[in-house]
Amino acid sequence: MKPKNTLSARFARGALAGLAGNLALQAAQTARQKWLPEGNPPIQGDPAKFMIEKSKQALPERLRRKVPRQVEAAVAAALPIGYGVTFGSLYGAVRPRGGNVLLDGLGLGVASWAAGFLGWLPATGLMPPVSQHQSKQVAASLIEHAIYGIAVVATYDCLRRSL
Repeated sequence: MKPKNTLSARFARGALAGLAGNLALQAAQTARQKWLPEGNPPIQGDPAKFMIEKSKQALPERLRRKVPRQVEAAVAAALPIGYGVTFGSLYGAVRPRGGNVLLDGLGLGVASWAAGFLGWLPATGLMPPVSQHQSKQVAASLIEHAIYGIAVVATYDCLRRSL
């Protein structure tokens, strides 16, 4: 039986692929922290805490004070996963038949890197512009995100053929 290729099926496969990509990214970041700590990006705050605080600011004051710390901690842990799952889902939506693991993977990895490192992280003040990073920091983060993208595309292709 041929796998379903509906938009919802592609989103689901992309989400699962995004989870696999997150695992690959976390492994790459762990290796970088161990073997190339000078390649750590110059992040100036926790992006998850920033997002939680911004979200809480949108709530009325009386509700803001009632948000349990455990909920904040759970959301903080889930945000990076959601970021990776989102890019995986978007990949599934725009590439119904998948694509070249290397080329699409590099493209997806660079796109996800650019969204954060060229976009919202500097815009929020959580990170200086990339032009102020050391070359090791830029290279390490780009490689990590390329690994993420390749893992997403490879997993998506595997799931597309089997589910």
